[in-house]
Amino acid sequence: MDFVLWVCRVMHVVSVVVWLGGLIFLNAILHPISAYHQQTKLVTVLEAQKRFLPFVWSSLWTVFVTGVLLMLLSPRFLWFEYSTTWSQLLAVKHVAFLLLMFFSWQSAKVVAKMGEAVVGEGDLFEGWRLGLQKLLRRSIAWGIVALMCAGGMAVV
Repeated sequence: MDFVLWVCRVMHVVSVVVWLGGLIFLNAILHPISAYHQQTKLVTVLEAQKRFLPFVWSSLWTVFVTGVLLMLLSPRFLWFEYSTTWSQLLAVKHVAFLLLMFFSWQSAKVVAKMGEAVVGEGDLFEGWRLGLQKLLRRSIAWGIVALMCAGGMAVV
């Protein structure tokens, strides 16, 4: 049983690193570089975002499955009992994860809209690009909240 918990924890942490690391890469490296070179409509930038989405979704499902396993196998977990700090942090972490799932779903839709708008000459593409940046920043913020909750759960 200890080995199963260890494997779940490792997969959980690696998936979170891939997910949040990728979001930070897109927001802090790829978008500023493409904006600096005035190549936000560059097809390769859109292709990089499209190629990254499967990694996000595979990481999301791995985080979900391993998180559920870790939660259910934890002796601290009690269904709908929020009297301890650990269970309160777990509830906040669940809310953060649900928001992250929603933002990832929205990001996938926005990237698809950007692909459609790339052929246009208007400001439609720029609006979708700015919307994607907002979604990525919100995802990063809620990911940090989830990480802080996980850190708090490990301490209490």
